[in-house]
Amino acid sequence: MPTFVGRERETARLAARLRAAVAGAGSVVLVGGEPGVGKTRLATQTAGVARDLGMVVAAGRATDDEGSPPYRPVSQVLRVLGLPDPLGGGAVADGRADVAAQERFRRYEAVSEALRAAAAPAGLFVLLDDLHWADAGTLRLLVHVARDVPGRLVLVATYRTTEPATDAVFGGSLAALAVEPVVERIVLTGLSEAEVGRQLDAVTGFAVPAGVAQAVHRRTHGNPFFVGELGLLLTGSPPAVAEPGLLLLPAGSPPAVAEPGPLPAGSPPAVAELRLPDGVRDAVRARLARLSAQCRRVVRAAAVLGAAPDAAVLAEVTGLEPAGVLSVLDEAAAAGILTRDAGTWWGTAGSPEGGGDGFTHDLIREAAAAEVPTAERMLLHARMAAGLCGRPDADARAAEIAHHLVASLPLGAAAEAVAWSRRAGDRAAALLAWEEAAAWYGRALDAAAGLPLPAAERAALLTGRAAAQVRGYDMDGARESLTAATGVARDAGDPEAFARAVLVMEGVSDFLWDPVGRSLAQEAVEALPDADSGLRARLMAQVVVMDAWRQTADAGPRSLAAVEMAERTGDRRALVEALRARQFALSSPAGAEERLSLGTRLLAIGADGDDDALLWGRLWRFDAYAQLGDLAAASTEAEAVAALADRTRSTLAGWHAIRSRAALTAATGDFAEALALAGRSLALARRSGSEGSIQPSVGVLLGICALTGDRSAVALEGAFGLPETMAAGWLRGALALWKLAAGERAEAERLYRGVPPVEHIPPFVRLPAVSGMIELAAEFDDLAAVATLHDMLLADADRFVCGGAGVIMIGGPARLPLGIGAAALGRHDEAVAHLRAAIDLGGRAGMPPAVATARYHLARALLRRDDPGDRAAAAVHATDAAAAALRLGMRPLAAQVAGLETGAAQRRPDPLTPREREIAGHVARGLTNKAIAAELYLSERTVETHVQRVLTKLGLANRTQVATWHLRSTDT
Repeated sequence: MPTFVGRERETARLAARLRAAVAGAGSVVLVGGEPGVGKTRLATQTAGVARDLGMVVAAGRATDDEGSPPYRPVSQVLRVLGLPDPLGGGAVADGRADVAAQERFRRYEAVSEALRAAAAPAGLFVLLDDLHWADAGTLRLLVHVARDVPGRLVLVATYRTTEPATDAVFGGSLAALAVEPVVERIVLTGLSEAEVGRQLDAVTGFAVPAGVAQAVHRRTHGNPFFVGELGLLLTGSPPAVAEPGLLLLPAGSPPAVAEPGPLPAGSPPAVAELRLPDGVRDAVRARLARLSAQCRRVVRAAAVLGAAPDAAVLAEVTGLEPAGVLSVLDEAAAAGILTRDAGTWWGTAGSPEGGGDGFTHDLIREAAAAEVPTAERMLLHARMAAGLCGRPDADARAAEIAHHLVASLPLGAAAEAVAWSRRAGDRAAALLAWEEAAAWYGRALDAAAGLPLPAAERAALLTGRAAAQVRGYDMDGARESLTAATGVARDAGDPEAFARAVLVMEGVSDFLWDPVGRSLAQEAVEALPDADSGLRARLMAQVVVMDAWRQTADAGPRSLAAVEMAERTGDRRALVEALRARQFALSSPAGAEERLSLGTRLLAIGADGDDDALLWGRLWRFDAYAQLGDLAAASTEAEAVAALADRTRSTLAGWHAIRSRAALTAATGDFAEALALAGRSLALARRSGSEGSIQPSVGVLLGICALTGDRSAVALEGAFGLPETMAAGWLRGALALWKLAAGERAEAERLYRGVPPVEHIPPFVRLPAVSGMIELAAEFDDLAAVATLHDMLLADADRFVCGGAGVIMIGGPARLPLGIGAAALGRHDEAVAHLRAAIDLGGRAGMPPAVATARYHLARALLRRDDPGDRAAAAVHATDAAAAALRLGMRPLAAQVAGLETGAAQRRPDPLTPREREIAGHVARGLTNKAIAAELYLSERTVETHVQRVLTKLGLANRTQVATWHLRSTDT
């Protein structure tokens, strides 16, 4: 092994990480740099230090061979550790996208647990080498592990620094890792001139003159691999230096090596990486030129094929005898081109210095492959594919065979390339390596471009790619693939292929696709025969589910028709999907009782072992009980979900159990526990990478912080950019409520003014959305909106404020926002009645926060009504509200009550609100309603309502009397 030169600071940083791991602190270190800069060599040195500390050492290496299996580096690590590989488990047959995603997450968790167990005794050092070549699944798994890195684990990943600029998946993974506190990044640069001299001394065996070291440093920019290659040409006798940058090498050296021509001054690292210095490139060529003709032939074939130098394979593709191949492999190993050491510490062929499979360095392999003409390269791939196809394990090597067949085109057989690429895609999908599956289906389609491929097969390939893209969260790609698949099936007149393509999005919510998908699903229903079928029932259900984000009058009858058809066919999958559609159709507050029955029915379906049905049955019942105000029953369902999660080790069930418990604890006033649960919910959602889990988790945190005044949401806003990620559509209302509680009134009003019309609010969030909007509209004196929202909420007066599908917060009785709205409209008797009912209902449900909030608003309404006895009653309620706010830690409510008590202490409260007094002033100035509306940025209707309330409260008849009253009140 060459002498290790320099890197003292980097070595010390890695050693510190190792010592911390032995003490129990896990970490991830990313080591980047250009090819040949010594990334893997540094990791190798660190592995030695780890061994000295008693840690277990294991490594895996990614490769740029397209035929390599998914998760290759991680599987290598698990194999070295003697652990089972959970990444290669069985597929999720005909599974929904959310279930398939749950299964991949479970396998990722199993890998994390395996590493945790391996690290537990004395520590574990893991190297993932050449991460820039890793498949998308491996990259996602690395991010997953980093987000909850096991203690006593140090995971080092090496990568080329130019890859993020050209590879979106890799660049995105590095960005995701960068925000994790346990991740450290080390970027290696070239050696100093003095260090170059030391490396040359070690390579040549003599003291290299300073001028030579200077010239080599200038020529190589200190890249250790480049230095070593030039150093090999200096062995034998010391060279001379004619002038800076120009070496006079010993006799027999290739003249090209002595050419000066350094890279232009200021060239960026990417230029230095992508273009080998001329002298280095010629040095590699010189080493290859010294080999025998047969040896060069074998080395070039191995470089092109990307396989380890297996003698039998190389004999097959080169036409040489196996004995002759073994002989020339020995020759290449002796020349330092290949390595025959299969006992390296990561347990695979290849040099610890970082070579590719059998090559002492990737750059040597790349230089050798570059010398092979295009036609010869294609023929080598074709021969390799033919040889692999005849092997007993051909199915297991589908990706490898497909890679060689695709690489052999256009000289190779295109039909075979299509068939094997599809098999490779199917195999990757079975391993839940969806990004790889999507890529292989895409290669199959590319290979079929010039073939008369049957429409059914082309549609199947497009559908398969779309399904893989959905599961890999490539929604842009999925929409494009589905559009193409449905177009092919439609043109071919194949309604079943059309329907299968449409159903790829079953169970997936995608705002951009849903309008298109609904239209396509309806088209698919109409194209199928009128006879009952499970496929038809599923499509009918999908139309309803894709309408969940808008209010449709016929969702109920259409979902019921889907259920009845599924029952007639006896198709279990169709029945579950139809019941899901029925649940969405009934997700408004009026459907709570029937949704409770649907949940009970789904539990019966799942009783024979269908855990997915059991989970959703419990969750539907939880939602219904919460909306009915039966928190005890809701708690029982949440406990059942938690037990299901423990039994099945289901991450999805675990997330639902946590967010349900958070909603319950927040509703009962245990805010410390609720905040902790909300944090766990968000952490789990982030690890899963599911936006469908992240946004509700953020919503729970916002809701709790709005009640308590906790500053956790401030950090949350910085981490997630909440105005950008959550302020679209009706979610702006939730964000505005948090801003209002945080004292950012202007920002809260800006967000409120951008909330879309209430008719666009989806039924399943209508109750919490309308309730929150009433509070905001009252706060910002938008009386027209208050009136509309109040009337809309009256029909649900006896429900409790939460969603009908996926509860994240339980806001108390609907009587509370009704009372707030009635008070804002000046209907004081109605407000008092609603708020007293809210206190009673909230008390019986066991919701102290809702009761305290209702007491504050009741005190405020009593003061405004000011009937005999109201002021004394208001004082009692205000006192109780203040005590509860302090006891529960509801700081915003405590501040509101304090302000209310200050006003109550005055001899007589102002009969007008601040907004009403402001408008009275504008009336006194002689402004019309239209002019006032323009000046205050209100609607003319709202101004008209305010003026009427001023007249009513003051007992005045006209605007002139208002002006007179205003002047007198101002004087006093």
